Amino acid sequence: MKPRAVAPLLLLVLLGGCALWPIGEAECRSMNWQQRGYADGFGGHPPQDLRLARECGRFGVRVPEAEYLEGWRAGYDEWYRLIGSMGLD
Repeated sequence: MKPRAVAPLLLLVLLGGCALWPIGEAECRSMNWQQRGYADGFGGHPPQDLRLARECGRFGVRVPEAEYLEGWRAGYDEWYRLIGSMGLD
């Protein structure tokens, strides 16, 4: 396979990220939602609370949106400051 043909496939896999590996029941039940939000925000990702609520809802687990978004905002703020300090914003 030519390198030019592999690049789009690799890009799709990278952009798919977590959506390729759904979250399981055990992870939903034991999740620290504030830490998960922080990790998503610090990674520069948009909030994933709706996707996580849909996935965990299959198991009867409610995602505490306020906790998740509090962590996400803190992580995203830190990510944004880091990107800005490197002149990449």
